[in-house]
Amino acid sequence: MTVKNLHINVNGLNQMESDNVIESIRELIELFDFLDLRRFEQIIISEDVNEEVNLITKSNHKKDSSIYAKVITDTNDEHIDIILILNKNFSLTLNKKINEEITYRNSLHVFHHELAHIHDYNKKIDVFQEQMINTKYHGVEAITFPLAQVCWSEYIANFISSSSTTINSFPLLTAETLASLIISMAKEIRTKIMVYKSNKNRTDVFEDVKRQIEKTLKTAAYLLGYLHGLNITLVQLSDKIDYVVSKSSFKETWETMSHELTVMRSLYPHGWDNIRIYNNLAMCFCDYYKDIGLILKENENKELYFVVI
Repeated sequence: MTVKNLHINVNGLNQMESDNVIESIRELIELFDFLDLRRFEQIIISEDVNEEVNLITKSNHKKDSSIYAKVITDTNDEHIDIILILNKNFSLTLNKKINEEITYRNSLHVFHHELAHIHDYNKKIDVFQEQMINTKYHGVEAITFPLAQVCWSEYIANFISSSSTTINSFPLLTAETLASLIISMAKEIRTKIMVYKSNKNRTDVFEDVKRQIEKTLKTAAYLLGYLHGLNITLVQLSDKIDYVVSKSSFKETWETMSHELTVMRSLYPHGWDNIRIYNNLAMCFCDYYKDIGLILKENENKELYFVVI
């Protein structure tokens, strides 16, 4: 992909704003031309990123004008296109000339992160494009494999883009978020499991727990990408947050995730040959469900169910 071939579709901005945004984006893409940006030929700038995603992928995400950006894939006749969708207000902050330095630097990092997703998509498409298109997960894997894929994606995007951030900005904020999730989740999940034990009809409890677990694991993967990319430990970033993690039930999962993501990265991309590269990470997540009191199971028809310990 070359900058001149990139189509940028701008919605919701006046002509001057649109011209400035397009110029800024083209300059930034040239700055990151060392990334693998094949299959990337379109950027859509919109008022609501999720609305645009819904139109393209026929999904049903809730409106959320606070989302800055998303990279999605669009499959046509076994061909995969990569599209970057940007929030219109966020896109304005990519102009170095009209924004404060800290605003521009933060936006630059977010943009770098999104281009790293494109880089990662290209590497995975090269290795197992057909599996990405046609693989369907069932039973326990319907929960653990998509989560493993998302966690890898956020991990490697932060690992790659860590050079455009500083320790005390995004990495520290992510660590603080993880600590908060670990503390709150321990209490909330115990309560929800007690609710289910007293009323087996409350199957909605599982969905609530699942959302909390996924948010925690994604945040952990996000943070590990920063730590590994910046070559620092959690205790170097914050000894207080390291203490929270080390004294929590999340400690073993944190350590296993760190190990498995490091192994995956050591093989990436040329040592990847099958979508089963996510196996160990998916198993780690299955173990974490068990740690918090839920055993994921499936019957002979690959239908998922769970057992409360």
